[in-house]
Amino acid sequence: MDRRNTRHRLTRLGIQVMLIGAFGVLGGSLNGLNLLVVVAALVLATLVAQWRVSRCIISSMRIDRRMPGEAFAGKPIRIRYQVQNEHRLMPMWMVRIEDGIERMETAPDDGLRSGSFTGRFRRKIVTSTTRSSKSQTANSASDGGPSSKLAPKPVNRESPFLSASTGVGLLVAGQATSTYFDVVAQHRGRYRLGRWRASTLSPFALSTAYRESIWEEDTIDVYPRLLRLQRSWHRLLPSRVGNVSATAQRQGPADDVFFGLREYRHGDSPRYIHWRTTARLGEPAVRQFEQQRRYDLCLLVDAWVESDVRSDNSEELHAMAERAISLAASVIVDLAHGNQSQVLLVVAGRDFKIVSGNASPLGLRRMLQSLARVEVGSSVAVSDAMLEASGVAKRLPDMLVVSSRSQTRAIASDAATGLAIKRWKSRSQLQWVDVSSDDFRRWAVADSAPEPMSNATLNAIESDVASSSQKRKARQIEIASDEVGASV
Repeated sequence: MDRRNTRHRLTRLGIQVMLIGAFGVLGGSLNGLNLLVVVAALVLATLVAQWRVSRCIISSMRIDRRMPGEAFAGKPIRIRYQVQNEHRLMPMWMVRIEDGIERMETAPDDGLRSGSFTGRFRRKIVTSTTRSSKSQTANSASDGGPSSKLAPKPVNRESPFLSASTGVGLLVAGQATSTYFDVVAQHRGRYRLGRWRASTLSPFALSTAYRESIWEEDTIDVYPRLLRLQRSWHRLLPSRVGNVSATAQRQGPADDVFFGLREYRHGDSPRYIHWRTTARLGEPAVRQFEQQRRYDLCLLVDAWVESDVRSDNSEELHAMAERAISLAASVIVDLAHGNQSQVLLVVAGRDFKIVSGNASPLGLRRMLQSLARVEVGSSVAVSDAMLEASGVAKRLPDMLVVSSRSQTRAIASDAATGLAIKRWKSRSQLQWVDVSSDDFRRWAVADSAPEPMSNATLNAIESDVASSSQKRKARQIEIASDEVGASV
């Protein structure tokens, strides 16, 4: 790995020591005070020792940066550094590592580039915290653990570039340790980490020796912020009755997951009776399974914003578009857990992109990357996106449109959108979710605090636990359920 040459810079204390030594040599020479000249020469010798030791430390240090390739907005991203002392004899201490992260924008003409952000991204781009490894903090003063008192450098929030720092307290010869800091990206997108910079003040803090890495840049894909979906959100998906459903298909009995045991009810199949628990309780108990459903869905994301971005509510309009993208990402992540759902993702922004994926990690990563890099726009061609989706899909699946505007407003802005919706509804089902209305609360929990339980729910809970005999029987069934689950 190529690195720049080591550079040195005197600190304020080093400048003062240099001036004291220079005046001592000058005054001792003019007045014939040999002892003063010797003392001043020793003072100046500390500067030479500082330069030589710090140069040796910074040259014998090896730093490898480790970071994840993907993360979610609002979640901490841990940037870890592996620091190794390659010197055979000399230890190193007081080492500081500085790094910076910036968001990369997607320009319509030249692809990904870095630059200044638009107005809505200039506040709270990223925040960071510097921490030391818990297993090494206690021994940081003796065995080279990272320092626990280093904090992020204060940065102007209007700047798209964030600088953070961490450090190593003491590292003996031939030893290696790791240190890290956490960065929280507040917005989705692609972020880039540039060149790190290592510096040291050891041994006397008279000068700073530092070195920067070159040609070492890493990128992170920050996916949209995940929302907490409602428990019954699956029931809101479009479905058919009578024909073969293109949205939800129940898998076979072998794919059902064991859920627990419960009391026998009229109409239960005798083959699901658990006879050991029945003999223990004296009453029939049946096994309960969780039905696994496979969804075949076309998810269209309408990343639309108002054309007048200079209005007073421009931030709110962009927040609605980001909410639609976050809701789509939450639905995709939830569908990818535990089943073999097929999702055709259509992202319509300034440009539209179609990604076909399933529950595999590769398919999920491709869909989340598309949502992370989409650019919102005021002229979103929903009709063209639906036309391209109909050409990609072998048969038209049921469609779920997540948008920051109502269906009526989308049709009013483009007459072709109404014809495309009517054509899709003639062959399949379509549901439009407007995240700017109260319809959003049916799918996900609001951005603020969760809604409290109603009085009816509380009364139902109290009535369920009123009888002591029912609680004792439920406890026995739960114990038996754990034994059956372990055997399964």
